[in-house]
Amino acid sequence: MLRVAVPAALVLGIAAALALPAIGAAGAAESWYLARGRANMRIANYGAAIEAFQRAVEADPSSREASRELGIAYQKNGETDRAVAQLDRHLARFPDDAALAFEQARILQWSRYRYRAKDAIRYLAMGLQVRDDPERRRDLARLLARDRATLDDALVQYRKLLAARPGDRPLRDEYLKLLLWDRRHRDEAIAELQRRAAEDPRDELVERELARLVGDDPRRAAEAADRYGALLARHPGDASLRLARARALARAGRRAEAREEYARALAARPSIDARLEYADLLAGEPGSRAAARAEYEAILRESPRSRRARLGYARVLGASKETSREAIAQYQQVLAEAPRDPEAHRGLARAYAWAGDADQALAHGALADRYGPRRREIAQLERDLRVGREPSAGSGARAVVQPGGSGYGLAGLAAFVAGSAEPTPFTSSAVEAGLETLRGAGTRAQGTYLSVRGEWRPEAGWKLDGAIAYEAARRAGQGVTGELALGHEDDGGALSLTLARRPRRDSLRAFAGELVGGRVAGAASDHVLELQVVRNLGALRLEGSARAGVVLAASGPADAMGGAGLRAMLAVVRAGGWTVSGGLAARAEGYARDRSGLGDATDPLAARFFSPPLFLVASPRISAVQDAGPVGRVEIDAGPALQYVAGPRGGVRAGGELRASLARRVGDRLRLGAEARAERVADVYARYEGALSAALLF
Repeated sequence: MLRVAVPAALVLGIAAALALPAIGAAGAAESWYLARGRANMRIANYGAAIEAFQRAVEADPSSREASRELGIAYQKNGETDRAVAQLDRHLARFPDDAALAFEQARILQWSRYRYRAKDAIRYLAMGLQVRDDPERRRDLARLLARDRATLDDALVQYRKLLAARPGDRPLRDEYLKLLLWDRRHRDEAIAELQRRAAEDPRDELVERELARLVGDDPRRAAEAADRYGALLARHPGDASLRLARARALARAGRRAEAREEYARALAARPSIDARLEYADLLAGEPGSRAAARAEYEAILRESPRSRRARLGYARVLGASKETSREAIAQYQQVLAEAPRDPEAHRGLARAYAWAGDADQALAHGALADRYGPRRREIAQLERDLRVGREPSAGSGARAVVQPGGSGYGLAGLAAFVAGSAEPTPFTSSAVEAGLETLRGAGTRAQGTYLSVRGEWRPEAGWKLDGAIAYEAARRAGQGVTGELALGHEDDGGALSLTLARRPRRDSLRAFAGELVGGRVAGAASDHVLELQVVRNLGALRLEGSARAGVVLAASGPADAMGGAGLRAMLAVVRAGGWTVSGGLAARAEGYARDRSGLGDATDPLAARFFSPPLFLVASPRISAVQDAGPVGRVEIDAGPALQYVAGPRGGVRAGGELRASLARRVGDRLRLGAEARAERVADVYARYEGALSAALLF
């Protein structure tokens, strides 16, 4: 086979020669189709023109003229959708074609293309970047003005137009309308109105609008009142102007003048809304609250379902402690129809706080914050009410010393940690855990313990208390104790009923139990039902109690018991935050069996708790109390006692008791506590107890 070498340069030259005719043919085809399209456009043969321009675009997709004329031909032929699509393609490639950008924006403003309003805005802005056109800029401003989100952009366009044509009144009207749409531009709107008023002082429409707009600004309420006054001088019988002036005077703090204007306006044209405004104004001053109350009552007789009137009426009642309970009833009536009304919840928070019901006050304060904006005064009220109720965490220690023989000697020490919280405004909880160790009569007991306490206050004055505890130091499964109490308290006194199981702490054996001959002796617990009554009769306080139940121990039969007590204290000195009282206390109790082990025939399994057939105590008492509320409390109560004990080693003897406690808040975050008690029971035992604690408040 014969092979002939062909130089590379020759191959390239032949390829170039073949390509030139093709390029020339494409250019010639485009020119021919463009010429044909122009000719058909001149004779309005738009269908043929469209075909020609389409061929021209196919021949050269980058042809500006072919792309442009194709869109125009579609439009003239009535094919609007195709025209819009072609103009979209054209303007994407040639964004500097201002004329077609404006035309596309004009088409897209038709109602059928309303969904493309943003594109119309975009094409107008595109055209204006290339060529300034006042009419198209106005179209752009109007389109932007349709949406509050683009209001500021619309104002920018109007300002450019007004800079060129400041005297164009219709243009300024459009601009002013936009300024009035948003309060952010109130000052600019006022400036525009003032300019118009300066141009024509007789234009009352401008004066009225200016007075209204100025009146919306609390800082310029006095100016608004003066403007309305000038208008009233021309039209003294215009009740709407008089009412507007009354509102402006009220905002300006000129209450006396405002009351006069309201009275005149209502005499000329009474209305519920104006009467409510007048009543609200009267309610704002202590001296006119009685008149406000009468006005609200009159409105409610005519319109009993007016929530605004009832809220105003409740506010007036809630301004005085004497009528705060009536205010609560009115606010509750509002909530019966509108349970999420934040103003009613705020009012109830204030009224309940004044009435001394902190739980309800806190609950309604929380609901007010949930259903409406948080208000500073309610937040402050909640802070004040929570002082003394803050969550806490702390620790402490307590000790007991009980010298004596006959198996009643006892010494103990406990260290603990404790915490408290209020999960809701109506509940409280506390927990304490620790380690205790006790010695007595040559034996020892120790172990951990845990106690949990809760309180529920379903309504004012009522509470349900519950507590449960476990002490590992107690033998024979006696470690679980607890109580449940239902009580009611008010200014006149208190009443409570308690069902309880409590450990006896008369001796180590009574409390923890001891092994005697392989059997557990002691570990005794009271199971009692107690009734307590307190009556406050001025300076005299009477306290009565009664209890009945059984004492159960790890060994031996149940021991029935009962008792009653009476205490009468008369406050004799109140000074410097202290109350000093004196009085008398008497107590009687008895047991079916003597389980003390004090008799001549000592029972080796005696539970060793004090259980005489009869025990009588009479004691003159003196107490001193300083109650500083959340800051702290100091209490001292003491008195000697004459005691009668029946049974073994019985007789009449002297004894007595001293109790003291201190709780003190240090700063905002620390609470300290101390307790002490000393007691002598006949010649059986003397007992000394003390405790110290510290807690951080959160």
